[in-house]
Amino acid sequence: MKRPLHLLAAAPAVRALAAAGAETLGVLRASRDYHLLEEVPHDTSSFTQGLTYFDGHLYEGTGMEHRSVLMRHDPAQQMQTINTVPLEPAHMFGEGISHYYVWRNGQKDHRLIQLTWKHKVGKIYSLPGMEPLREFAFDTVSGEGWGITFVPHRSEFYVSDGSEHLLVWDAETLREKRRIVVTFERDPGNVQNVQYVNELEFVDFGAAATGGDEAPCDGEGECADAPFAPTMQILANVWYQDAIIGIDPESGRVTRVYDLTDIYPREQRQAEGADCLNGISVTGAATGEGEGLEVWVTGKLWPKMYRIRLKGSDDLV
Repeated sequence: MKRPLHLLAAAPAVRALAAAGAETLGVLRASRDYHLLEEVPHDTSSFTQGLTYFDGHLYEGTGMEHRSVLMRHDPAQQMQTINTVPLEPAHMFGEGISHYYVWRNGQKDHRLIQLTWKHKVGKIYSLPGMEPLREFAFDTVSGEGWGITFVPHRSEFYVSDGSEHLLVWDAETLREKRRIVVTFERDPGNVQNVQYVNELEFVDFGAAATGGDEAPCDGEGECADAPFAPTMQILANVWYQDAIIGIDPESGRVTRVYDLTDIYPREQRQAEGADCLNGISVTGAATGEGEGLEVWVTGKLWPKMYRIRLKGSDDLV
């Protein structure tokens, strides 16, 4: 196994800024890179592999053979689970998921896509009911499926496979169009590849005030050459690191490292039998311009999900 790049090795220790949090309405705790807004229960038997948001509900995909499921949760009811769909056949190991849509007769046809780990098979489901529609074959650099996210204004998926690569698929054909390498420049001139990129979530900090819903380039969603705005990033977990990274979707360069070491400290996780941070999704909430971006985060076998607001570059302490 390749030695991981420790993204937080050079970062100062993060401490909760209790006074700042107390002075900010609706903030439970303020840290250097995020504000904690809400905590809700999470099933400690869920080996979380991916989160995605659609139409007021949070969807979760879990892993492990004979235990992989999709779940639809209601954030307005303390993440009460509305329905659960097991991955079939049961010997498959579920991985990342994403809401997406394709255009049919000028209308959005909303779906959910799910990867599997080593079987090179993906699944497509209807939304909101998660009825199985079809499956497809895929391959990656490592031969595995890890994370996936949808870029609506380009009708593309970004896919991770545990390596330093992100593969870009066409959302209609599910064929690979290109790939990028994720890199991190710790010091000037010291550029290293980032291994073990895991769960992914496409976001636009500039669209936070409108909830991030992208308009199509034309009536049929033809927008393959639509540009990325400077505020657009691919957020990612990195396997067994307590951080979320922001990746430039064109160059692969890591532009931000959000330190989450204090959200559920590693020592506490180890004592309680929880595993690593994994799972990122937008919340659908509108925030004011310059107020950052709200996301849900959790981890494998964690007892809670956390709604946090990632700080923008202008309001870091």
